[in-house]
Amino acid sequence: MAKKTGRSKTRNKNQRHLKAVPSAPKMPLQLVLNHRVVDSMAVEFIQWSAAEFRDPAEAFECLELVKVFLSAQHAIEGSSSATAIAGEGVEAAVESIAAALDPEHADDAFDDLYFALESYVRFLKGTGRWTGTEGAYAELQAVLGSGPAVAATDHPDIVVPRLSDEEQESAFDAMPLIRRASALLEWLGAGKEVTATGALRLKDIEPAAAAVEVLARGKRGAKRPATESAGERPDGPLEVGSMFDVPVLNEVWSALVGAGVIRLGSTRAVPGPEAAAWNSAEVGERLKARRMLAVVLLLGVLSSSDAVWDVESVGGTVLAVLTYGTTEDPVPVAQLEALASMELGETFPDHGIVDDPDLSDASQDEARLEAIYASYAAMEARRSLGLLAELGLVDANTHYRVPPVAIQCVDLAAGYLDTADELSGAEEPESNVVALHAPSRTGRPSKDR
Repeated sequence: MAKKTGRSKTRNKNQRHLKAVPSAPKMPLQLVLNHRVVDSMAVEFIQWSAAEFRDPAEAFECLELVKVFLSAQHAIEGSSSATAIAGEGVEAAVESIAAALDPEHADDAFDDLYFALESYVRFLKGTGRWTGTEGAYAELQAVLGSGPAVAATDHPDIVVPRLSDEEQESAFDAMPLIRRASALLEWLGAGKEVTATGALRLKDIEPAAAAVEVLARGKRGAKRPATESAGERPDGPLEVGSMFDVPVLNEVWSALVGAGVIRLGSTRAVPGPEAAAWNSAEVGERLKARRMLAVVLLLGVLSSSDAVWDVESVGGTVLAVLTYGTTEDPVPVAQLEALASMELGETFPDHGIVDDPDLSDASQDEARLEAIYASYAAMEARRSLGLLAELGLVDANTHYRVPPVAIQCVDLAAGYLDTADELSGAEEPESNVVALHAPSRTGRPSKDR
């Protein structure tokens, strides 16, 4: 559950917003019914959002703001929905409400309305009341993410060390990622057949997995294996129904495709346009291809997770660990393990989670909820970092340290993420990761590193 942006949600201020939209003499029937739907959820919404709104009155006022929004949206578009809000009409409706206020209160109105809508929509999704499509929900979340300003963790600057071409090539060639990618390309040869989804055929999974040093074989009807950390796989061959379920093979293959070293056709996978650079006689071309492969793999790890509840929290945690891993103050492996195994009531002062008997019950519940979210994100981050350690992009002995040759790759990956954020024109919703080194409670990477 996303946290507040830190702005005060006082009753008086919200009452100003409510007064901004005068009641119509006669409300349309659809809008009346939508308001009743919102009212019917009040008790459960107050209970669901107890950690977000310490005062039940604030939760109630949040729903009142949602009703104000629905009224404005209905007035503009002629229709509205209490359980499937269209993202494309949000901005116009919020602007119409803010325009009715004194200019000095407009910014607060934007923040309060966006925050109320974001909380309400998460409630709908979390309780199974959302009636729109998954695509519509994602679009709405993207729109709402551009509303409130969010806090960002201050990461240290990444200083890329100066390495000669010979030093870089020697380090890359010794990296398990590059060694396994080269073996996979050698196995691919002139090409191999693929399915309509771009996956290798079942009979080819075993040799492809062997190329990346994983024991696995394809089997029709095999159950999808549970997510496992590197080093926690069964002793025998892993039986899978798809190459996408083979750890390491899936990530290395996807990175090779993303970097253009492998090209997927409708029926075959063949060497891609960058395959020539991979095997070029020019050291600069070889380094460029290897560097790009590592960057693409990092971007894949940072933007995907089995924790569907909050992908960004996991990616933000991983990026924070990697960023500090480029400095002289790396994150201890034990620290992330402690965060991943955090239990309610346990004291972790370094993470800002303290079981303080002087705090109110609501404050205690909020702190414990934050601990749960942080623990889940840390568990997922450990899996991602375990993969990166197996591939040589991070050393996870006692601390998470990034090898000198991989620092440039982390820096480039972080830069691509920043550029994507800027081009999207929308800031991300605040995530719920307890910062490992900074007091901020978000795992989101800072744009100003």
